[in-house]
Amino acid sequence: MKRGIILPALISVLACLLAAAPIEAAEPIRIGALFPFTGSLAKLGNETFHGADLAREWINEQGGVLGRKVEWVKGDAVDTKAAVSEAERLITVEKVPIIFGTYSSSLSNAASEVAERHRVIYWEQGAIADNITARGFRYLFRTCPRASSFGETAVKFAAHDLCSRLGMKAKEMKIAIIYEDTLYGTSVGSAAQRKAQEMGLNVVAVEPYSAKAVDVSSLIMKLQARRPDVLIATSYMNDAILFWRQARELNLQLKAMVGTGAGHGMMDFAETFGKYSDGVFNVDFPVIKDPRVLDPKLRPSLSEFREAFRAKHGRYPAVHATAGFVGAMVLFQQVIPQAKSLDPEAIRKAALSLRVPVGGTWQGWGVRFAPPAHPAAGQNLESFPMVMQWQGGQLYIVSPAKFKEKEMILVPLPSWERR
Repeated sequence: MKRGIILPALISVLACLLAAAPIEAAEPIRIGALFPFTGSLAKLGNETFHGADLAREWINEQGGVLGRKVEWVKGDAVDTKAAVSEAERLITVEKVPIIFGTYSSSLSNAASEVAERHRVIYWEQGAIADNITARGFRYLFRTCPRASSFGETAVKFAAHDLCSRLGMKAKEMKIAIIYEDTLYGTSVGSAAQRKAQEMGLNVVAVEPYSAKAVDVSSLIMKLQARRPDVLIATSYMNDAILFWRQARELNLQLKAMVGTGAGHGMMDFAETFGKYSDGVFNVDFPVIKDPRVLDPKLRPSLSEFREAFRAKHGRYPAVHATAGFVGAMVLFQQVIPQAKSLDPEAIRKAALSLRVPVGGTWQGWGVRFAPPAHPAAGQNLESFPMVMQWQGGQLYIVSPAKFKEKEMILVPLPSWERR
């Protein structure tokens, strides 16, 4: 079994060995960073990049990769058209051997086709749509979980954990599912609907909507008419805030609210709503605060990572920054050193041979990429979403039990005026 993620303190030993050949003397490794740096998805795109960039800084401080510093060559994937053209530019003009990105499923889906055509490694750590790793690509690797696992986890959590707390039988619970209508939201929402039907649950509403909407009052009124006990929502940042604000204004009463990533995992959500965010669940990439759930070798560096991010950005890392950091550390610290070169075939071989047990990364995941013959080729099969809950302005893991940091609170949700 391969070793897990190495502690920064241990990497310093390598730095000493490299002292005779200063890193500045070698040409830097230039890696494409393809994210929505501007536009409607910029908030989460930049958040993810900030985590990845901290990983780059850590690695460079400790000797770099293959004895060379790492530099980003940025591409702004403001939309799918730009994602394609920027991926083409990064590969054909900038000559990057790897593209790191891209956070958005629609953007990643489009840009990764370009990389595959050119046989360039595409390293995805944030886009979750199932079909990204369902195309049989050889040069695409994704460190994060698939969308279907988000929707399925949300439904199972509602049917088991929430029903137990509410004193209800699963088939008595009324569930509503809403999702933004791009590839991301549709993938999660459809998976949630399928799982609920498979379990024989009472789904009273399934409503897609546009993440660009400036008014969702009609959606909220539809939900009020159906009177769901639990709402499962898949939203980006702006629409997550818009919906919860108008839900309060229109007095939408729910027993539980379960987000499934993106907007519901950002600090902006808690900062915008304060006490009104407390009690909201989010099924997402985990943000681990308790080092005891991690591999013992990794525990000392968890607080180091969190404090380093706060020193640079004025706050602790949220979901997407952590995903960017972990994805970059796996690439810089594990895969490329194992490959011993930037040759795409060597990187593929190194990635496919990598084995990191669960608990061996800062998000609690392991690493094991599905081989080319697998239906989800390039997918990290040891990654999975966890259920968190906003409590006092912070997200805490409440499920699964192995990673639990706090017990859930505010189930059922009090009325708005009593929160």
